[in-house]
Amino acid sequence: YQAKAPQGPYQPGPIPYQPPLQQPPYQPGLAPYPAAGGWQQGAPVAYQPVPTKPSALPVEPKRHSQFLQTPRRRWWKLPIALIVAGVAWLIGSTILTIPALVYDVINQRIDLTDPVALQNYVAGITTHITPALFLANNAGIALMIPSAWLGLIIYGQRPRWLSSVVGGLRWGWLFRILGLILLPYLAFEALTLALTGVPQLTWKPYSLFMILVILFTTPLQCAGEEYGLRGLVNRLAGSYGSSRVSFWIGAIVSSLAFMALHLAQDIYLNTFYFTFGMISCWMAWRTGGLEAGIALHVVNNVLAMAVLPFSDFSGIFNRQAGSANPMDVLPLAAVLLASMGLVEWQVRRRKPVAVAAPVAAPGAAV
Repeated sequence: YQAKAPQGPYQPGPIPYQPPLQQPPYQPGLAPYPAAGGWQQGAPVAYQPVPTKPSALPVEPKRHSQFLQTPRRRWWKLPIALIVAGVAWLIGSTILTIPALVYDVINQRIDLTDPVALQNYVAGITTHITPALFLANNAGIALMIPSAWLGLIIYGQRPRWLSSVVGGLRWGWLFRILGLILLPYLAFEALTLALTGVPQLTWKPYSLFMILVILFTTPLQCAGEEYGLRGLVNRLAGSYGSSRVSFWIGAIVSSLAFMALHLAQDIYLNTFYFTFGMISCWMAWRTGGLEAGIALHVVNNVLAMAVLPFSDFSGIFNRQAGSANPMDVLPLAAVLLASMGLVEWQVRRRKPVAVAAPVAAPGAAV
């Protein structure tokens, strides 16, 4: 047995230098959390943008006839918009016509049990207009405005974008054009009176009623046709093609529809209606809105109806073949051309917004 030799006090040896631990530098796109199947430190992650809804407004500068050329445009929206707007208008106008028919039946003491009398009354509705039916006709056509709005909603746009490319009706521009277009029409009426003389006018039992109806409902009737045909139908048909191509497609289709809605069988009347529609479409294309077309339509119709309250107007809707001749439409064609010249003059002078891209502005509302 040998005892252990005594050990001296503990003396630690030198510790080698170790640099402090450093975290790896930040690298974007790396997953710091476990992925499927376990922890994968530093696994790359692909960037996925948040999906956004396509814009219902043009993202590139467009004219009035092209304003449905948007990222949200789909081929199936065109027939749906036409059906929705057309059915809404037919239902609304029918509802407004029923009270007028009932009033006329009672006022004229038509025997509903007599099939011959009832048949004669129904057959004469389109050729023998009464003050009640005249009011119902104006009010029914005015319903094209909300009906066109419904069709536009199918494309995701708010109703205000139907009026112009700036998103609203420009009232100052409308009244300016109305005042200018009134000048050639008044000159035409003065020339007509000078050549043909003053017509025989007498106060009728319905004179006051007709004056009020013409003043308060005819402008709405004119605006209804502009919104329904130059607004909605023109844009639906012109939703494809370049600026000039879309103009011709939309203008021809909407002008043919405008002509057909007047149910005229006379070639000269149909020529006038088609020409009127084409000129109104040109005004919308040139000015960027419906204001000029509405002004032209209001002046034309109100002045044409100025003598109705003081005369027998029961045959005003008689548009059978032979009801017009070239001398009835040629002077009006000259007035329309003069109106086009005045609008073009104001466009070059005032430069209204005719081309716009609403979504190009940040925060633009649909």
